[in-house]
Amino acid sequence: MKLAIIVTEFPKATETFIYRDLTAFKQAGCQLELHHIAPFRSTQKLHGFARHLVDNAHYMPFASVAAFAALLAALVQQPVLLAKTVWQIAWQYRRHPWILMKSLAVLPKALQFARHCRAAGIDHVHAEFAGHPATMAWIAHRFGGQDYSVSCRAHDIFRTQALLEQKLGEASAVRTVSNFGRIFLRQTLSNGPALDIEVIHSSVDTAAIRGGPVRIDPARPRLLYVGALEPKKGVGYLLDALGAIDAQFGDWHLTVIGDGPSRDALAQQAARLGIAARVEFRGALPFEDVAEAYRSAALCLCPSIIGPGGRMEGIPNVVIEALAYRRPVVSTDISGIPELVTHGEHGLLVPQRDAAALGSAILQVFAQPAAAAAMAERGRARVEDDFDLGRNAARQLAMFRGEQAHFGAKVVAA
Repeated sequence: MKLAIIVTEFPKATETFIYRDLTAFKQAGCQLELHHIAPFRSTQKLHGFARHLVDNAHYMPFASVAAFAALLAALVQQPVLLAKTVWQIAWQYRRHPWILMKSLAVLPKALQFARHCRAAGIDHVHAEFAGHPATMAWIAHRFGGQDYSVSCRAHDIFRTQALLEQKLGEASAVRTVSNFGRIFLRQTLSNGPALDIEVIHSSVDTAAIRGGPVRIDPARPRLLYVGALEPKKGVGYLLDALGAIDAQFGDWHLTVIGDGPSRDALAQQAARLGIAARVEFRGALPFEDVAEAYRSAALCLCPSIIGPGGRMEGIPNVVIEALAYRRPVVSTDISGIPELVTHGEHGLLVPQRDAAALGSAILQVFAQPAAAAAMAERGRARVEDDFDLGRNAARQLAMFRGEQAHFGAKVVAA
């Protein structure tokens, strides 16, 4: 099977979940093309396990002779369809001018992409995210490109639903990474109840993760946060929680791995709270270093919130990874997180934006280390059951081929 995968940016340090899938597809024998809409991000770190994907990466410039020729051909040969497509994009994104401009900019290269797929013998196109990647796949399909499928994750469906009815309605298959997302689409889109949406969770290679049992030392709590530093991640509430319990929490230390627009403000907040010496901001790191941080941690934290414009997580990949490494987790009860973490069974969940509850849950882990370690072990088993890379990559490939292979997926009807 020859696959073309569309992403917005490549490489992107936070998208390990996509690169794991693509690696699994190649190992299953697929020929792979990775098309990134934006230019290659030479300043972005590419994790070691994903370096081989550079050989599969393709970029089509926004302005090129080939793109202009494809646009001219569509204008001459299919003017009605072209006008209809442009009108739908303009109308649907009329309240989102920035997305509208980007979507119209994608149109010529999407037409070029359709030609490329035919010439290259692509069997199936898959858009990673329902935003610009799905827009490109949708346009290409309309103008003679291959059938396409879409992965819907979080901000790509929660921030705006403009054009989703068209893009998902014309896809051969739709996947969400959480049942929360599936229900949201079913209830929000007018054609949602008619969509055949498959829930396939983001995954980790559980067989390759060799994290031993967690060691929880109440006298020296070692905490870990991994993720982007942006509002929807809720890291400010974590710092507030740690500032409140500092005096009763022993010789604790928090490692923060990740970068983003909130980094300076968070560092300043830690200083105001008097805990700057206990909080280490390490920036974005290769996954090999992140894996070592998981092994060294006694507790992993994911204080996610519903951020500006409805931005929120699907099921955070860092929670999946932490449990795969048998590390206790404290997170919030929003979006699809409870689908992975049952409170008191696989970890502890608290209300979003509640620093007091977050602090209490952190103290509970170190006050009851045996119970916390047992939750982490059950969390590892939970990940093995429903978040394993091999199993879920096989389900995606079956979806691409149009096979009705659910492999025992646990889905709650909307």
